[in-house]
Amino acid sequence: MALVNMHLPRLPLALARHQEAFPLAPKSSGPLPVVLSKVISLKEMCSKFWLERVQFVLRRNLPKWQAFAVQRFLKDLPRSLRAMMVHNALKAGGLHLRHGSRELAAINRALVLLSPDMQVVEPVYVTLPRPGPEGADWPLDVDLILRNGDGLTHLVLTMPPLMTDAVKRVFSDVCRTCKKLNRVRLIDASDDALTLLTRYCHLITHLDVYGSAGITDEGVNRIIVNLLWWGRGEEPVRLRHIDVGGTSVTQEGVAALLSRVPQLTSLGSTDVVEALKIMDELSDGNVVTALEEVNVRCVTINNLRLLRRMCPAVTSISAIINYVGVTVNDLRLLPELQHLKLSVHEPYLLSPALLYEFAWSVGTRLVTLRLEGDVYWEADIGVLAGNCPHIEELALPAVTVPTRESLTALTNKDTIALARLKVLELDCMTGVGPKAWAKDFTLVRRGMTAALSRCPQLRRLVCRPTNLVETDLLEILSVNRMKRLEVLELYNCALGLVSAQLLVDTCENLHVMKGLRTWRGLTLHDLVMLRRHTRGHRRTAELKILP
Repeated sequence: MALVNMHLPRLPLALARHQEAFPLAPKSSGPLPVVLSKVISLKEMCSKFWLERVQFVLRRNLPKWQAFAVQRFLKDLPRSLRAMMVHNALKAGGLHLRHGSRELAAINRALVLLSPDMQVVEPVYVTLPRPGPEGADWPLDVDLILRNGDGLTHLVLTMPPLMTDAVKRVFSDVCRTCKKLNRVRLIDASDDALTLLTRYCHLITHLDVYGSAGITDEGVNRIIVNLLWWGRGEEPVRLRHIDVGGTSVTQEGVAALLSRVPQLTSLGSTDVVEALKIMDELSDGNVVTALEEVNVRCVTINNLRLLRRMCPAVTSISAIINYVGVTVNDLRLLPELQHLKLSVHEPYLLSPALLYEFAWSVGTRLVTLRLEGDVYWEADIGVLAGNCPHIEELALPAVTVPTRESLTALTNKDTIALARLKVLELDCMTGVGPKAWAKDFTLVRRGMTAALSRCPQLRRLVCRPTNLVETDLLEILSVNRMKRLEVLELYNCALGLVSAQLLVDTCENLHVMKGLRTWRGLTLHDLVMLRRHTRGHRRTAELKILP
């Protein structure tokens, strides 16, 4: 007997799950989009060639006198060429170290190109080892900084566990040499290190000592004394950002820091609510701070009212919602809010309707939106892009394009949606992704293709999992070459070696590629061939492939 008008589900969609499903291939096989290649300039070729030769010569542990002889030889190169080489090496090295690479010695070989009159804005990563019993023989990069590090502006320094006299001497010499430092990140620091740093470096605007258990209230008091003593009421205090989160500094120390240094605009990852309450009780409710960035571990209505009264200039907040009775719409009490990082600890505390209502209310001024935690649903990227036209950083556990109207918001030629987007992170590991039963992957792919085609300023792209196929990638790159893309992380995708080589050749500024081990179309031999492909002179930036 025949079954008349019986609904039969499409098996490839009905059996698909969120993690393991293959993206559907396009139904119509039309002509593939053409992505034009580009040749780098002669100056960029020379810069890459000389940098490779320098790193090749210094690949072994040469004696220091030979390294200094190489430095004297390289002084004959034009200053602009050496500056480009240092910038390229440190830019790539900083991104490599941030994403899991441990080749610090190979990165710091470029410091041999430094000269005292060269200003370096990229972060320089240095480690001070523990001095041995026979004396302190410091690494080559430390000696190079002591000789020619006058122009460094950003330093990330890892301190040894013990602050001995030899460590104090070399750290004092580094601080005296690098007097133009603006940003400093100290790892495993102590109160003595903070005292020496603030005594000699008076131009620091950002100081980060997060996670250093040796920092106490005594170190905070020394910072205050050094800052106020240097100015003596005539020179303004330049420090604007300090992060003492994860240290031994108490809330009383944070309150003293806010009261004695009122110019501070950010305390980093430090929870400021308790310190504000202490200041409020001691001043009878008349104190107003200049904080623009705050961290709140427990969002309540009273805490938001306290922030609105004592921190009227708050534009950035990192908040945790973990109590019933508070929703994301309560953050509208902060009238100048532009940057939001929200962590949800229970799935019923945030719904799609509440998020879309919040985006509709404050979306015209929202620049950053990061959502993580117990999120069991997928956000509509079309609604968020339409309500937040000036968004620059967007991080969500998962996105979808549920309707044709949402897709129209991304494909409309007259819209400015996502035109300023610089960071896009779609990572299911930051939330709890739903099981997609009968999910329309074709519509999701079309939405992602339309969204990525409208992001010419994109610098960081993370997709876990990735629903795009090779045809989608060709369509995106034919419209948007992603010239400013620096970090690309694609996980669980069906792309292959041809797509990877196309990304390497097209994205000129790409420094980091991660997740290639999860590509279903790549083998170990393909990874070797891809690394060989990146060594050519098709691109200026040094690319690091981290499987």
